[in-house]
Amino acid sequence: MRIPTFAILIGLTTAVQAQTSSIAPPLMDTAAILIMDRMADATAARTRAASNLRTGQDVQDPDHGTITRFTDHEVYMTGPDRMHVNSIGEAAHKGYWYNGWQVAYYNFTEHNYGFMEAPENIIATIDELHHRYGLDFPAADFFYPTFTDDVIAQSTSIRYLGTTHMDGKECFRIVAHGKDQSVQLWIANDAAFLPVHFIITDHTQNNAQYEGAFANWVMNPDIPEQLYEFMPPPGAAQVTIVPRTAN
Repeated sequence: MRIPTFAILIGLTTAVQAQTSSIAPPLMDTAAILIMDRMADATAARTRAASNLRTGQDVQDPDHGTITRFTDHEVYMTGPDRMHVNSIGEAAHKGYWYNGWQVAYYNFTEHNYGFMEAPENIIATIDELHHRYGLDFPAADFFYPTFTDDVIAQSTSIRYLGTTHMDGKECFRIVAHGKDQSVQLWIANDAAFLPVHFIITDHTQNNAQYEGAFANWVMNPDIPEQLYEFMPPPGAAQVTIVPRTAN
């Protein structure tokens, strides 16, 4: 008989209790932390990955108040230094190509492109583009090896709420509450331990929400190197992307 994955995790929880309790504050559920660790290890262990992601973000519309805008993303990564993101939203269609030394940006809607110098790995590039240019890649936090530590650092409590079905999959459900934001996570209850769905509530912005649903995960696919190289389309205008901060 197949032993449920969570039964194995509960068995491991006792073994790691002494180690985890020295790190986790009193309101941190060790089972929840162990599940997040397994997910972070699973995503970090793959040298190549591809997935679809649909995100929804609450924004303030001057005429209609709070509305949610949705964007569909195609994400491709080859570690440690290749990434391509194709994002189609309600207002614009944009693409990013990272080849290990620069990021090319192309706005399909406006038919213009630009280049930004980048560090030598994906995580450092995501950080650099956020701090220097204000660019945020979809669900980037899930690809950080420090994911669990980051959630613990910003939370006053983390709880495992059991298994439930989300987006057609049986998932572990975890809720983390903090002063500035709360996070709900659905992580697949299978051998892969990949993220399925998330909701982030920003308490500093009138409880605005940012949510995402992953689909069509492919681990270690055969991704051609050409996918990470950008070729300007005929007639596209090159623009200068000005950083908002100095180095």
